[in-house]
Amino acid sequence: MNKILLPPSRLGLMGSGQLGRMFAQEAIRMGYRTSVYSPERNSPAFLAGAEETVAPYEDEDALLKYLEGLDALTFEFENIPNAELNLIQKFSEKNGLRVYPSPECIRIAQHRIREKSVFRKLGLPTVAFYPITNRSEALAAVEACKFPAILKTSSFGYDGKGQTKYKSKEEFRFWAESIGCGPLDLILEEYFDFEKEASVILARNIEGKIFCFPPSENFHRNHILDLTVHPGRFSQNVNEGMKEAAIRLAEGINYVGVFGLEFFVKGNVFILNEFAPRPHNSGHFSQDAAGISQFELQVRILTGLPLPDSNPASPSSMKNILGQDYEPTSEKWMKYLSDSRYTLHLYGKSDPRKDRKMGHWNFTGEAPESAFE
Repeated sequence: MNKILLPPSRLGLMGSGQLGRMFAQEAIRMGYRTSVYSPERNSPAFLAGAEETVAPYEDEDALLKYLEGLDALTFEFENIPNAELNLIQKFSEKNGLRVYPSPECIRIAQHRIREKSVFRKLGLPTVAFYPITNRSEALAAVEACKFPAILKTSSFGYDGKGQTKYKSKEEFRFWAESIGCGPLDLILEEYFDFEKEASVILARNIEGKIFCFPPSENFHRNHILDLTVHPGRFSQNVNEGMKEAAIRLAEGINYVGVFGLEFFVKGNVFILNEFAPRPHNSGHFSQDAAGISQFELQVRILTGLPLPDSNPASPSSMKNILGQDYEPTSEKWMKYLSDSRYTLHLYGKSDPRKDRKMGHWNFTGEAPESAFE
């Protein structure tokens, strides 16, 4: 059993964006010192009270110095270079620094081929997929794959970036025959004609205790999460199946921490899409609708504090605020701010660029699916 880390222990976080900000807000509220590591200065997490180390992820000397000052480390960002994940893992093994989730879990989540292969190994439902690491595999996939299909980068894609849809075998064959003989790092996934999107937020501690929120229903706009409704409107079988899949994944990879697992749903059939080894955008409803938010769950797991036996959440919804929707003096904002069922969370970002996540609204109350119409 882990020793409990009490305040003022120092909790570290790789990354310093809005998820780091919300983690820091909970940790600081609970009395912990919080320190973030990223290349960004005056980051959202820093503006919420976290200390910041500003250095490239690849700066091993700066990273080692940072790790030496911590009592525990977690992540808000999975795209950490492998050499630095190795450094973190070796430092943890040598010095006893608790690192949750493990670098190995981060490696699984940051690479789609590894991720889908783990899903398949654990018997979890996913689309048919084809690794494309060279021209020969691309040409073989022309015949093996059912179209339409989506070609994705194996790493670094998010919010729809790094993805191309191919409607037919002929269209994909034209691409496959045009590429050179160099190495590739792509994955081709058969398209699943889903009706709904869902996610499950799961927390698992070092002793293996699990807490799982019921599935939420998600709505995307231009590949970016727009709205989450909790709980989602799914059949009991689908609800239970998605929760069981999340638990099987967590236990199968010995995951310690909080993760968000995304699903596609059609009728009574669901498949796993991808998982994020950290709190997830679709779990923000928990800040105002649940007794313990996903960020406090992350703090509890990192420090060895107990997980709850139950953590019921009221009906709620979460609406992202993108740069083009950032209108603090608008009539809509004034209406929401005048209604105690709505809570505003802003991330301290000064440049409201198009599609940049500036904050979110949480609504708690009846008919959450129509709260932002």
